[in-house]
Amino acid sequence: MTVGSPGDLMPSHLSHLQNLSPAPLVVAALVAVVVALVIHEPVSGKRSFAAFLRAEKVDGEPARLRFYRSWILQGCATAALAIGLVLALPGVSLADIGFRATDLNGLDRLGLSEAGIGASEIAGMITGAAVAAIALSLLARRRAKSGNTSIPAQMVAVQPMLPRTGRGRWGWAALSLSAGVTEEITYRGLLVLALAVALPARTPTAVIVVVAAVLFGAAHWYQGRAGMLATGVAGAALTMLYLGTGSLLVPIILHTLMDLRALLLPAGARAQEPETAAERAAASGMIVPAQTARETAQGA
Repeated sequence: MTVGSPGDLMPSHLSHLQNLSPAPLVVAALVAVVVALVIHEPVSGKRSFAAFLRAEKVDGEPARLRFYRSWILQGCATAALAIGLVLALPGVSLADIGFRATDLNGLDRLGLSEAGIGASEIAGMITGAAVAAIALSLLARRRAKSGNTSIPAQMVAVQPMLPRTGRGRWGWAALSLSAGVTEEITYRGLLVLALAVALPARTPTAVIVVVAAVLFGAAHWYQGRAGMLATGVAGAALTMLYLGTGSLLVPIILHTLMDLRALLLPAGARAQEPETAAERAAASGMIVPAQTARETAQGA
Protein backbone atom coordinates (compact mmCIF):
# COMPACT_ATOMS: atom_id res chain seq x y z
CA MET A 1 0.00 0.00 0.00
CA THR A 2 1.24 3.45 -0.85
CA VAL A 3 2.01 5.48 2.24
CA GLY A 4 2.31 9.25 2.29
CA SER A 5 5.07 11.17 3.99
CA PRO A 6 5.33 10.75 7.78
CA GLY A 7 3.71 14.09 8.39
CA ASP A 8 0.82 13.42 6.03
CA LEU A 9 -2.49 12.23 7.46
CA MET A 10 -3.63 9.80 4.79
CA PRO A 11 -7.26 8.67 5.18
CA SER A 12 -7.74 5.01 4.27
CA HIS A 13 -10.22 5.87 1.52
CA LEU A 14 -7.79 8.22 -0.20
CA SER A 15 -5.04 5.63 0.14
CA HIS A 16 -7.39 3.11 -1.48
CA LEU A 17 -8.15 5.48 -4.36
CA GLN A 18 -4.48 6.23 -4.98
CA ASN A 19 -3.79 2.50 -5.25
CA LEU A 20 -6.47 1.73 -7.84
CA SER A 21 -4.09 2.05 -10.81
CA PRO A 22 -6.77 2.09 -13.55
CA ALA A 23 -5.73 1.96 -17.21
CA PRO A 24 -4.43 5.22 -18.71
CA LEU A 25 -7.52 5.54 -20.89
CA VAL A 26 -9.72 5.31 -17.80
CA VAL A 27 -7.72 8.05 -16.08
CA ALA A 28 -7.92 10.18 -19.22
CA ALA A 29 -11.70 9.75 -19.39
CA LEU A 30 -12.13 10.72 -15.74
CA VAL A 31 -9.90 13.76 -16.12
CA ALA A 32 -11.62 14.85 -19.35
CA VAL A 33 -15.06 14.74 -17.73
CA VAL A 34 -13.86 16.62 -14.64
CA VAL A 35 -12.13 19.28 -16.75
CA ALA A 36 -15.32 19.75 -18.78
CA LEU A 37 -17.28 19.97 -15.54
CA VAL A 38 -15.09 22.59 -13.87
CA ILE A 39 -15.10 24.73 -17.02
CA HIS A 40 -18.80 24.38 -17.81
CA GLU A 41 -20.33 24.70 -14.32
CA PRO A 42 -19.07 28.20 -13.39
CA VAL A 43 -19.91 29.68 -16.80
CA SER A 44 -23.26 27.93 -17.08
CA GLY A 45 -24.19 28.84 -13.51
CA LYS A 46 -23.30 32.49 -14.05
CA ARG A 47 -25.36 32.74 -17.24
CA SER A 48 -28.28 30.84 -15.77
CA PHE A 49 -28.33 33.03 -12.67
CA ALA A 50 -28.20 36.22 -14.77
CA ALA A 51 -31.14 34.98 -16.83
CA PHE A 52 -33.02 34.17 -13.63
CA LEU A 53 -32.46 37.69 -12.27
CA ARG A 54 -34.00 39.16 -15.41
CA ALA A 55 -36.96 36.78 -15.26
CA GLU A 56 -37.46 37.33 -11.52
CA LYS A 57 -37.98 41.06 -12.04
CA VAL A 58 -40.87 40.25 -14.39
CA ASP A 59 -42.43 37.13 -12.92
CA GLY A 60 -41.34 36.96 -9.28
CA GLU A 61 -41.89 33.66 -7.49
CA PRO A 62 -42.89 31.64 -10.57
CA ALA A 63 -39.49 32.51 -12.03
CA ARG A 64 -37.86 31.12 -8.89
CA LEU A 65 -39.83 27.90 -9.14
CA ARG A 66 -38.76 27.45 -12.76
CA PHE A 67 -35.19 28.21 -11.74
CA TYR A 68 -35.31 25.61 -8.95
CA ARG A 69 -36.64 22.97 -11.35
CA SER A 70 -33.99 23.82 -13.93
CA TRP A 71 -31.12 23.50 -11.47
CA ILE A 72 -32.52 20.31 -9.98
CA LEU A 73 -32.65 18.73 -13.44
CA GLN A 74 -29.16 20.00 -14.27
CA GLY A 75 -27.71 18.63 -11.02
CA CYS A 76 -29.40 15.26 -11.51
CA ALA A 77 -28.12 15.05 -15.08
CA THR A 78 -24.55 15.78 -13.98
CA ALA A 79 -24.70 13.24 -11.16
CA ALA A 80 -26.20 10.65 -13.50
CA LEU A 81 -23.34 11.26 -15.92
CA ALA A 82 -20.84 10.74 -13.10
CA ILE A 83 -22.49 7.49 -12.03
CA GLY A 84 -22.81 6.24 -15.61
CA LEU A 85 -19.18 7.03 -16.31
CA VAL A 86 -17.97 5.10 -13.27
CA LEU A 87 -20.20 2.14 -14.13
CA ALA A 88 -18.92 2.11 -17.72
CA LEU A 89 -15.21 2.37 -16.94
CA PRO A 90 -13.23 -0.74 -15.94
CA GLY A 91 -11.14 -0.63 -12.80
CA VAL A 92 -13.40 1.72 -10.84
CA SER A 93 -16.73 1.21 -9.08
CA LEU A 94 -19.47 3.11 -7.30
CA ALA A 95 -17.76 2.33 -3.98
CA ASP A 96 -14.86 4.44 -5.24
CA ILE A 97 -17.09 7.53 -5.40
CA GLY A 98 -18.56 7.06 -1.95
CA PHE A 99 -21.41 4.60 -2.51
CA ARG A 100 -20.45 2.51 0.50
CA ALA A 101 -21.15 2.22 4.20
CA THR A 102 -19.67 4.88 6.45
CA ASP A 103 -16.34 3.70 7.88
CA LEU A 104 -15.72 5.65 11.05
CA ASN A 105 -12.42 3.83 11.58
CA GLY A 106 -11.02 5.93 8.77
CA LEU A 107 -11.33 8.99 10.98
CA ASP A 108 -8.28 7.93 12.96
CA ARG A 109 -6.12 8.77 9.93
CA LEU A 110 -7.35 12.35 10.33
CA GLY A 111 -6.66 12.34 14.04
CA LEU A 112 -10.38 12.46 14.81
CA SER A 113 -10.84 9.06 16.37
CA GLU A 114 -8.06 9.82 18.85
CA ALA A 115 -10.01 12.93 19.78
CA GLY A 116 -12.96 10.72 20.71
CA ILE A 117 -15.07 11.31 17.60
CA GLY A 118 -17.12 8.27 16.66
CA ALA A 119 -20.60 7.48 15.35
CA SER A 120 -22.46 9.04 18.28
CA GLU A 121 -20.22 12.11 18.21
CA ILE A 122 -20.79 12.62 14.48
CA ALA A 123 -24.54 12.28 15.02
CA GLY A 124 -24.22 14.87 17.77
CA MET A 125 -22.24 17.17 15.48
CA ILE A 126 -24.93 16.96 12.80
CA THR A 127 -27.68 17.60 15.35
CA GLY A 128 -25.70 20.43 16.92
CA ALA A 129 -25.04 22.02 13.55
CA ALA A 130 -28.74 21.85 12.71
CA VAL A 131 -29.76 23.34 16.07
CA ALA A 132 -27.15 26.10 15.73
CA ALA A 133 -28.30 26.92 12.21
CA ILE A 134 -31.92 27.09 13.35
CA ALA A 135 -31.02 29.26 16.36
CA LEU A 136 -28.99 31.70 14.25
CA SER A 137 -31.72 31.87 11.63
CA LEU A 138 -34.42 32.50 14.25
CA LEU A 139 -32.25 35.28 15.63
CA ALA A 140 -32.00 36.72 12.13
CA ARG A 141 -35.78 36.61 11.87
CA ARG A 142 -36.16 38.48 15.15
CA ARG A 143 -33.75 41.12 13.86
CA ALA A 144 -35.78 41.31 10.64
CA LYS A 145 -38.96 42.02 12.63
CA SER A 146 -37.18 44.90 14.33
CA GLY A 147 -36.34 46.37 10.92
CA ASN A 148 -32.88 44.84 10.45
CA THR A 149 -33.05 42.57 7.40
CA SER A 150 -29.32 42.08 6.93
CA ILE A 151 -28.16 38.61 5.89
CA PRO A 152 -24.72 36.98 5.86
CA ALA A 153 -22.34 38.41 3.25
CA GLN A 154 -22.10 35.11 1.37
CA MET A 155 -25.91 35.09 0.97
CA VAL A 156 -26.25 38.62 -0.44
CA ALA A 157 -25.66 37.52 -4.03
CA VAL A 158 -28.24 34.73 -3.82
CA GLN A 159 -30.91 36.66 -1.90
CA PRO A 160 -33.08 36.93 -5.03
CA MET A 161 -33.14 33.11 -5.11
CA LEU A 162 -34.66 32.84 -1.63
CA PRO A 163 -38.33 31.77 -1.67
CA ARG A 164 -41.09 34.23 -0.80
CA THR A 165 -44.11 31.89 -0.65
CA GLY A 166 -45.09 28.50 0.68
CA ARG A 167 -44.69 26.89 -2.73
CA GLY A 168 -41.32 28.54 -3.06
CA ARG A 169 -40.13 27.15 0.26
CA TRP A 170 -41.08 23.64 -0.81
CA GLY A 171 -39.21 24.24 -4.05
CA TRP A 172 -36.13 25.44 -2.17
CA ALA A 173 -36.29 22.36 0.07
CA ALA A 174 -36.32 20.14 -3.02
CA LEU A 175 -33.40 22.10 -4.49
CA SER A 176 -31.44 21.77 -1.22
CA LEU A 177 -31.93 18.01 -1.10
CA SER A 178 -31.03 17.68 -4.78
CA ALA A 179 -27.88 19.78 -4.36
CA GLY A 180 -26.88 17.87 -1.24
CA VAL A 181 -27.03 14.57 -3.12
CA THR A 182 -25.91 15.49 -6.63
CA GLU A 183 -23.11 17.92 -5.77
CA GLU A 184 -21.61 15.45 -3.32
CA ILE A 185 -21.63 12.73 -5.99
CA THR A 186 -19.98 15.10 -8.44
CA TYR A 187 -17.62 17.25 -6.35
CA ARG A 188 -16.73 14.78 -3.62
CA GLY A 189 -17.13 11.40 -5.30
CA LEU A 190 -16.13 11.89 -8.94
CA LEU A 191 -13.77 14.85 -8.48
CA VAL A 192 -11.77 13.27 -5.66
CA LEU A 193 -11.53 10.00 -7.58
CA ALA A 194 -10.16 11.82 -10.65
CA LEU A 195 -7.64 13.77 -8.56
CA ALA A 196 -6.52 10.65 -6.69
CA VAL A 197 -5.81 8.60 -9.83
CA ALA A 198 -4.44 11.48 -11.95
CA LEU A 199 -2.04 13.06 -9.44
CA PRO A 200 1.11 11.27 -8.19
CA ALA A 201 0.39 8.56 -5.63
CA ARG A 202 2.31 10.38 -2.91
CA THR A 203 0.28 13.59 -3.27
CA PRO A 204 -0.53 14.80 0.28
CA THR A 205 -4.11 14.77 1.51
CA ALA A 206 -4.02 18.53 1.98
CA VAL A 207 -3.37 19.08 -1.74
CA ILE A 208 -6.34 16.92 -2.73
CA VAL A 209 -8.59 18.74 -0.26
CA VAL A 210 -7.46 22.23 -1.33
CA VAL A 211 -7.76 21.56 -5.06
CA ALA A 212 -11.21 20.02 -4.62
CA ALA A 213 -12.29 22.95 -2.43
CA VAL A 214 -11.08 25.56 -4.94
CA LEU A 215 -12.91 23.85 -7.80
CA PHE A 216 -16.07 23.52 -5.71
CA GLY A 217 -15.91 27.20 -4.80
CA ALA A 218 -15.31 28.18 -8.44
CA ALA A 219 -18.46 26.29 -9.44
CA HIS A 220 -20.37 28.88 -7.37
CA TRP A 221 -18.93 31.82 -9.31
CA TYR A 222 -22.39 33.36 -9.62
CA GLN A 223 -22.34 33.99 -5.83
CA GLY A 224 -19.40 36.39 -6.02
CA ARG A 225 -16.18 36.31 -4.01
CA ALA A 226 -17.80 35.92 -0.60
CA GLY A 227 -19.98 33.06 -1.84
CA MET A 228 -17.09 31.28 -3.53
CA LEU A 229 -14.96 31.58 -0.39
CA ALA A 230 -17.76 30.29 1.86
CA THR A 231 -18.57 27.34 -0.40
CA GLY A 232 -14.87 26.58 -0.82
CA VAL A 233 -14.37 26.39 2.94
CA ALA A 234 -17.50 24.25 3.31
CA GLY A 235 -16.26 22.04 0.45
CA ALA A 236 -12.93 21.49 2.21
CA ALA A 237 -14.69 20.35 5.39
CA LEU A 238 -17.02 18.05 3.46
CA THR A 239 -14.09 16.57 1.53
CA MET A 240 -12.25 15.82 4.79
CA LEU A 241 -15.34 14.07 6.17
CA TYR A 242 -15.74 12.13 2.93
CA LEU A 243 -12.13 10.99 2.93
CA GLY A 244 -12.30 10.13 6.61
CA THR A 245 -15.45 8.03 6.39
CA GLY A 246 -15.10 6.77 2.81
CA SER A 247 -18.81 7.43 2.31
CA LEU A 248 -20.91 10.25 0.90
CA LEU A 249 -23.62 9.80 3.54
CA VAL A 250 -22.37 12.27 6.16
CA PRO A 251 -21.38 14.94 3.59
CA ILE A 252 -24.79 14.63 1.91
CA ILE A 253 -26.62 15.15 5.21
CA LEU A 254 -24.50 18.14 6.22
CA HIS A 255 -24.63 19.70 2.75
CA THR A 256 -28.42 19.44 2.66
CA LEU A 257 -28.76 20.95 6.15
CA MET A 258 -26.48 23.85 5.22
CA ASP A 259 -28.64 24.65 2.19
CA LEU A 260 -31.92 24.23 4.08
CA ARG A 261 -30.93 26.84 6.66
CA ALA A 262 -31.67 29.50 4.04
CA LEU A 263 -35.37 28.78 4.65
CA LEU A 264 -35.06 30.42 8.05
CA LEU A 265 -33.31 33.56 6.84
CA PRO A 266 -35.32 36.77 6.42
CA ALA A 267 -36.23 37.44 2.80
CA GLY A 268 -36.44 41.18 3.30
CA ALA A 269 -39.27 43.42 2.29
CA ARG A 270 -40.48 40.97 -0.37
CA ALA A 271 -40.91 38.08 2.08
CA GLN A 272 -44.62 37.68 1.33
CA GLU A 273 -44.55 38.09 -2.43
CA PRO A 274 -47.75 37.09 -4.30
CA GLU A 275 -47.72 33.60 -5.80
CA THR A 276 -48.29 34.52 -9.47
CA ALA A 277 -47.59 37.30 -11.93
CA ALA A 278 -51.32 38.05 -12.11
CA GLU A 279 -51.52 38.45 -8.34
CA ARG A 280 -48.48 40.72 -8.41
CA ALA A 281 -50.11 42.87 -11.07
CA ALA A 282 -53.38 43.02 -9.11
CA ALA A 283 -51.54 43.98 -5.92
CA SER A 284 -49.83 46.85 -7.74
CA GLY A 285 -53.03 48.00 -9.45
CA MET A 286 -51.58 47.27 -12.88
CA ILE A 287 -52.98 45.15 -15.68
CA VAL A 288 -50.27 43.04 -17.27
CA PRO A 289 -51.07 40.35 -19.86
CA ALA A 290 -50.03 36.99 -18.38
CA GLN A 291 -48.82 35.75 -21.76
CA THR A 292 -46.56 38.78 -22.14
CA ALA A 293 -45.06 38.17 -18.70
CA ARG A 294 -44.44 34.52 -19.49
CA GLU A 295 -42.85 35.33 -22.82
CA THR A 296 -40.59 37.95 -21.23
CA ALA A 297 -39.46 35.53 -18.55
CA GLN A 298 -38.86 32.73 -21.01
CA GLY A 299 -37.02 35.04 -23.36
CA ALA A 300 -34.66 35.98 -20.53
